[in-house]
Amino acid sequence: MKVLFPSLLVFFAMAAPLVAAPKEAETRGTAFFESKIRPLLVQHCYKCHSEAEGERKGGLLLDRQSGWLDGGDSGQVIVPGDVAGSLFIQAIRYADEDMQMPPKYQLDAGVVALLEQWVKMGAPGPKQDMGETAFSKLGDQDVLFEKARAHWAFQPVKAVEPPASGDAAWDAQPVDRFVRAKLKEKGLEPSPPADAAVLQRRLAYDLTGLPPQADAMTDTAVEIERLMKSPHFGEHFARLWLDVARYADTANVTVPAVRMETYYPFAFTFRDYVIESFNKDKPYDVFIKEQLAADLLGFKERAPEQAALGFIAVTPFTAAPHDFVDDVIDTTTRGLLGLTVACARCHDHKFEPVPTADYYSLYGVFGSIDRVPHANFEEFPLIDGYEPAPDSRADYVKKQEVIQAKVNAARKTGKLVGARQPQWKVIQSSEMCELVTFHEGAEARAIVVKEKSKPITPRIFLRGEADTRGDSVPRRFLKLLDPAQEAFPAANSGRLALAEKIASKENPLTARVLVNRVWGFLIGSHLVDTPSDFGLQGAAPTHPELLDWLATDFMAHGWSLKHLVRTIVTSRTYQQSSRVREEMAAKDPTNQWLWRAHAKRLSIEQIRDTLLALSGTLDPRLKGHPKPMWDAEGNTRRSIYGLINRINTDPTLRAFDFPSTSATADRRSENIVPQQSLFALNSPFLIAKARALAASLQLSAGMSRPDIVNALFQRVHRRDATEKEQERVAVFVSLMQKRQQDPWPLVAQSLLTSNEMLHLD
Repeated sequence: MKVLFPSLLVFFAMAAPLVAAPKEAETRGTAFFESKIRPLLVQHCYKCHSEAEGERKGGLLLDRQSGWLDGGDSGQVIVPGDVAGSLFIQAIRYADEDMQMPPKYQLDAGVVALLEQWVKMGAPGPKQDMGETAFSKLGDQDVLFEKARAHWAFQPVKAVEPPASGDAAWDAQPVDRFVRAKLKEKGLEPSPPADAAVLQRRLAYDLTGLPPQADAMTDTAVEIERLMKSPHFGEHFARLWLDVARYADTANVTVPAVRMETYYPFAFTFRDYVIESFNKDKPYDVFIKEQLAADLLGFKERAPEQAALGFIAVTPFTAAPHDFVDDVIDTTTRGLLGLTVACARCHDHKFEPVPTADYYSLYGVFGSIDRVPHANFEEFPLIDGYEPAPDSRADYVKKQEVIQAKVNAARKTGKLVGARQPQWKVIQSSEMCELVTFHEGAEARAIVVKEKSKPITPRIFLRGEADTRGDSVPRRFLKLLDPAQEAFPAANSGRLALAEKIASKENPLTARVLVNRVWGFLIGSHLVDTPSDFGLQGAAPTHPELLDWLATDFMAHGWSLKHLVRTIVTSRTYQQSSRVREEMAAKDPTNQWLWRAHAKRLSIEQIRDTLLALSGTLDPRLKGHPKPMWDAEGNTRRSIYGLINRINTDPTLRAFDFPSTSATADRRSENIVPQQSLFALNSPFLIAKARALAASLQLSAGMSRPDIVNALFQRVHRRDATEKEQERVAVFVSLMQKRQQDPWPLVAQSLLTSNEMLHLD
């Protein structure tokens, strides 16, 4: 085993982790604190633990970072990164009868989860007092608006003429002209093109998330078109958007009494809508409008486009209306505009030109809609495109009748459980929702939102507290992007008007933000290193003219995602070799200026899907209900169709840097932890696929050992084994044969977990 399998023990240790730059980490931490944590502290903690209230009970202040780090009479209350070891978390969990905070009531599970996430990420926050006096200069909106006048991201997107680099090979494509000119400016030389086999593998994974399925590539342009026409294209790019949309199949709370996750029974129809939109190359401006206002666009009954409203409705928050609206504002503005607007919930934004009044103008938009409770799932509209098999439908109906009988019986008792919920409602919102979520015989419906009978006129919550109201504000767009700020129509929520403002070619942010996300997804680094923050605190673009050229070209070609992808992957910049050259690395060690292709690690979804594809067990079906991912034999569908649980995140996904679904995510981090190697050694799923791989090759006793080895290498690596690799396998096979054990599943397992398989280039 030691001879053959060192990669199983150290294959991730050889990968260089990509960690957030200090600037980016600080910006993301500040945004998370201001949008998610500060409102909770204001609501639940400041009356007893803030300078503004003149209270410091137990000697503890929670209005500044030094307060929770220095602690009070009981010592330090928060240990950054250590959730279990922080007294603050122990208190809000009500784990100790002698230390329970707040003292008069217990926080909701979703609130506790957000505070735990904050501590886990290092408990970022302001180093000084958060009161208005200390922050008055920071939050001066006149100063911030003046700074915004010159900020690159708020300038109109301009058509830029690509510079001539003087290098004929690089002057043939506009993207390359920008990159080559910058390389010359920095005294760097680009890398030669990657060889055909490497490029074919890179394109296959970057465009479909799967290993190459065709023979050796002979025409790059033809291969690119073939991959983009594959239904796997939408499945792969949908994951980028679902991270932004904080997609999951559950909320962030559990059902009281039974402690069962609260399922969104039809979240999967939103996931399928995204996949189909990308496969059909739906214009991005239309894609935005449907996700914010599909119910206002006049779609016919049972139209699948209604599922687009999952962008709003599939939220972490099921009960708290103010947190629901805040989540939608945050997801919409950071996800679509690259602005941290939710930081203005409690006060004028301290770092950006976003006054509190603008936050509550958007609050009026999303506060003017009603949500359908999950348990009342039959109120969601049926949609076409999901016709279950008759036997599956019959089985579902039978099981539904059994649960309904339990609901009816519980109704008669009139008993209350948990937080004074009727016993029948608990059964309906747990057992019935679970059945509808997972059973393939259940109908498909769209999780939608509905207009209130009369839109609300929002009033500012002073210091973010809903019971202390200030001035009323109209429903309208952000002053930063719409100086006139004409009020949205009085007849409805204004979601369609908001969507049209966001999806306008006149908006300087929308196209830039999307182009930057796609560039980072394909290239491995972003042009703007803070993808969800293009504001004054965000990073400056490395290639500003290229960003504007791409944004202009994107809109000029009908907001076409496929056109944008084609433009990037046909460039020499993308198709370079990733080999490190010491002379260039010395000048630009992080490859900021793109003198080579970035070497990228496969995501956990790509790893799982590769195991299925190479073992010959991948189920190619599109659409449908979610299923748990890691059972050894059962679920063989692509990972995009796997269950995503907000409360109990799959531990394997978590070990491989799957993002939190409690808020919009701007990128995937890359970290090295021991659990990754343990997965490679011990995962029943992986072991089963290795066995299936060996069996699928129909290795026969009549084949020579070298031929068997080459057959395995060809399947996994698309090449024959080297002489040294043949020798190592020979030693291992001899050892296993002496023990009368079949060696080939273990050889397959070693290849499936090698660095060569788990990394691009």
